[in-house]
Amino acid sequence: MPTATTAARTTVHHPTPAAPTSTTSTSAPASGAGTVPPAPEAPALPATPLTSGSVSPPGIDGYLPNPGIGYQGWTHAHGDLAQSTEYRRGEHPEQGGFDWATLNPAVDVFDWSPIDDFLQQCEARGEQGSFRIMTMTGAPYGTHRVPAWVVDDGAVITDSPDREPDYRSRTYQEHWGAFVDALARRYDGDPRIAFIDISGYGRFNEWQATATTDHGDVAGEADSIDSATRRHLVHMFVGGSGTARTLSDDGRTESALDYDHAGFQRTQLLMPYGGIWASTRYVAAHHPDVGFRNDALFSPHADLATLQQIGYGVTDIWRRAPVVFETVDGADPSRQAAAAETLRGMGASLLHDNTVLDEATLAELVPPLGYRYALDRVTTGPGPTGSLSVSTEWTNTGSAPSYPRMGQDLAVGIALADRRGRVVASWVQEAQVATWLPGESRVVAVDVPLPALPAGEYTVLIGMVERTTESRIELPVAGGRPDNWYPIGPISLS
Repeated sequence: MPTATTAARTTVHHPTPAAPTSTTSTSAPASGAGTVPPAPEAPALPATPLTSGSVSPPGIDGYLPNPGIGYQGWTHAHGDLAQSTEYRRGEHPEQGGFDWATLNPAVDVFDWSPIDDFLQQCEARGEQGSFRIMTMTGAPYGTHRVPAWVVDDGAVITDSPDREPDYRSRTYQEHWGAFVDALARRYDGDPRIAFIDISGYGRFNEWQATATTDHGDVAGEADSIDSATRRHLVHMFVGGSGTARTLSDDGRTESALDYDHAGFQRTQLLMPYGGIWASTRYVAAHHPDVGFRNDALFSPHADLATLQQIGYGVTDIWRRAPVVFETVDGADPSRQAAAAETLRGMGASLLHDNTVLDEATLAELVPPLGYRYALDRVTTGPGPTGSLSVSTEWTNTGSAPSYPRMGQDLAVGIALADRRGRVVASWVQEAQVATWLPGESRVVAVDVPLPALPAGEYTVLIGMVERTTESRIELPVAGGRPDNWYPIGPISLS
């Protein structure tokens, strides 16, 4: 494993092949964020640091249900593991998901209460919400979810057995685009939302091919009505303007539709992959901040070798945006090894359990998902006048980094606790934790200014702070407190 040192107190280890070749220095002053502000002129530190000066905290294995990673049950009540990020979509009544017809019952009339209630419930449980809004489901769950008033206005519905919309329809695109515009105005940047799927095409809106899909389209940029339709549907969510080639209400005559969508500029989006390589390639090439979703884990459609053939950097999306997989209905246990290889190779952060997998399977697949920041070593000692020198060594032992756009804007936290366990001072170090890729080790060295505290013995605490909520995530370290501060050892101030 090659090692590169970019600064005297910063070491970055690169695994092969997951980590990038670039390195960054992580050494900066800490910002005061404590319950006790620093004194204007803190005294020099007549301190006895940790007895050895350096401690390697004991690590632990197992699943850590941290924000934005790990397990998503079929519903909140259907699942064997704790979850931090609940997922809803609209094809099954028991899932309580969302569909266009329910949320937009009339022209310019929007009923946001199902989404609002869901997000309020997630917030009350200390979770985030994520969802897909359906315009089409499929057998055995019925038919399309296009509002009746949109159909009455001329949206083309095919005569397929499950009555799938013709997504090329001008009326469909015009009204669905107006709905997504309203959705973005209401929810873009809502911190309760981890991600939203880009929807509006294919059965279950998984971007599965239809009878009119342009299979000659290589990269989503062909000059066909179908290719233009798929680009427009993407632009509704990511933002963009242009002219879409569409079909008039007769389903035969071509017409042009000018559009201009603001899209979601702050909320994380995921692009579902349902077999259309062209659309996956288009989004990967033109919208690198959009994540990847595959709803067919345990099937050949989610094999790593298959996904690698898509190219266009699809297997590296995890470096900049989250990757999510869902288990396919009727998951074949004999494909568990292939599923685990896919999750590792794609850098997955979340697994949506659509089949209620057994505990043994979950125990293998879920714990490695997403970021996992192991605290390897902590060194403390007297710093410059009136300060405490703290050096922490970390390794991301997970499968992906953290993603601030999902709400996981993390930083290293340092605190002191008195003999009663009360936190009397705390600081946040300005390291860019989101840049710590799997397998990389980082040293974060800071000098924190000490406030005026009574003489006595204190305990040094280390944590990983989520800036948006000021809470702390769980670390794979033994002996953590309920508030996710991790005691390192004593220090005496006099």
